[in-house]
Amino acid sequence: MSKIKNFFSNIANNIKTTLIRFPMTLFFLAMLTALMFILIENLPTFDVNILSRLMFAGIFGAFLSTAVKFMLERFDGLNKYKFLFYILTIVFTVGYYFFMTDSKVTSYSLIHLMVISFALFAAYLYLPSAKDSVNFGNVALAHFKSAFTSILYGLVLYFGIAAILSAVDILLYKIDYKLYGHAANIIFIFFTPLYYLSLLPKFNSNKEEDSSKKEIAYIYPKFLDILVSYITIPLITVFSAVLAIYFIKILATGVWPVGQVGPMVLGYSAAGYFIYILSSNLENKFSMLFRKFFPIVLIPLVVMQIVSSYIRIDAYGITESRYYVLLFGIFSIVCALMLIINKKKNPNTIVLLSALFALISILPPLDAFTISKRSQEGRLREILEENNMIVNNQIVQKSDIINDDKFEITNISNYLHSMGYLEEIEWFPDYEESYYSNFKNIYGFEQYYERYYPDPLDRTYVSAYLEDNEVINIDGYSLFLKVNIHSKTDLLTEISRFTLRDKTYSLQQKFDEIGNLTIVVSDTNGILIEVPTKEFVDELFKNANDFRSQFTQEDLTIEKENNELKIKIIMNNINIDRYDPENINIYMEGLVFIDLP
Repeated sequence: MSKIKNFFSNIANNIKTTLIRFPMTLFFLAMLTALMFILIENLPTFDVNILSRLMFAGIFGAFLSTAVKFMLERFDGLNKYKFLFYILTIVFTVGYYFFMTDSKVTSYSLIHLMVISFALFAAYLYLPSAKDSVNFGNVALAHFKSAFTSILYGLVLYFGIAAILSAVDILLYKIDYKLYGHAANIIFIFFTPLYYLSLLPKFNSNKEEDSSKKEIAYIYPKFLDILVSYITIPLITVFSAVLAIYFIKILATGVWPVGQVGPMVLGYSAAGYFIYILSSNLENKFSMLFRKFFPIVLIPLVVMQIVSSYIRIDAYGITESRYYVLLFGIFSIVCALMLIINKKKNPNTIVLLSALFALISILPPLDAFTISKRSQEGRLREILEENNMIVNNQIVQKSDIINDDKFEITNISNYLHSMGYLEEIEWFPDYEESYYSNFKNIYGFEQYYERYYPDPLDRTYVSAYLEDNEVINIDGYSLFLKVNIHSKTDLLTEISRFTLRDKTYSLQQKFDEIGNLTIVVSDTNGILIEVPTKEFVDELFKNANDFRSQFTQEDLTIEKENNELKIKIIMNNINIDRYDPENINIYMEGLVFIDLP
């Protein structure tokens, strides 16, 4: 009993100490938890886009404040300015909200957040060992153990609470399903990071209580030693041999890969450096040989990846993903050379360089976004000029161009649209309403995807979403219902009941024996109107493609009227799987508008 008491007492003391040690980080974690609570509750008074921007800023603030705290601990002389640094942290976070987040979540803002968060994470990993003040292998081990332990505790805690909630829901009374989300929110956004930080020692402190905590944090678990030395390192060694043989094959045949090798080598390099760091304090033969030869073996393999990436970039231009694959290749070679040349072979070089390279990738003019935009804009203009579709710096419609160019124009234009770059291109025309519905008005032909993709008749799955910022016209309808439909339910299921002009109606979903959906409205006298969706689904499969998932309101609307009722169904998103034609699966979220004729 005393052991259990001591265990929880230690946890409580660690958390209390952490509250004092990382006040700014915990402030941002609490802020993120509160914001997620609002998002889970889906409160109508809050704008989701503003909440998302605040979430992004909060994540940035949490990483920045943690990095600042480790900097203050490493450079003790800066502690007298700690409140100034706290204020600057808030200022930078506010600045991030206003200048680095978009009015709505975009690929640009998401990638930017991920990269800068990684850079800050790498920075606070590096800082305790700056100028070799602390063995970086110990720092990395402490972080790894703390992260592993806190995530494990978080998972056990969540699944335990989820099981209790489920038991209450089944055995006692129905509970709000949002409680599961709130439990996950508190555990994974607040408790898990808090507990992770509480397990980290003060790496640069020489106080007795801190030294004892460091000793515990620096103990290398036997199971991890075995996992790294005798399982992971041999596996990476065998994988290295496979890649090396493939490299020799390329040299012998002169045929360079154009895509498949990049992600493979990238994953190999990342895993290799991770194991290099984890094994940096191990002195067994396997670990020492791995640290000696891994950087040497890595260089030619990464060169192969860079050449492969260059071939693809030369053909299709640079996108953010290709930029990061290429940048990671350069980073891998630089790290390998430094580990080979540097006699100390300190692995903190890896995280320091990773932070620097990450910052390079988001700082103009060499950032991923500027270079990708310039590259793809140049490709689009070049193809348009080759087809005489640019006159006086304006796009001229033309339908009789070759299909390959139609495909390239469609592909590049969609990419620029998805990243929000089209609005920044001075020669690209303004368009009303949605981009996709105006595509033909801009270029003179419909979007073209037939170079690589199968005949629509062979397609077995479609996922379609309503375009963002669509204005829903409710004229002519007295009410609307938000519906969720799933074909795994019974063949005939009531979706909702509603009252229209003092009369009660039932909205139902009906599936036939193979899964075709019909929306039905009935009253006490029977069926009033039926809306089959088979023809709509067939048309959706005909028009769908692997690049296009967003559709206009017109594309995702079904309307029907008879003497009893008129009904309009707008699909917000719909997923249809007819891999087995005799067992069609449909999931749909949408709005159903109803009125009397």
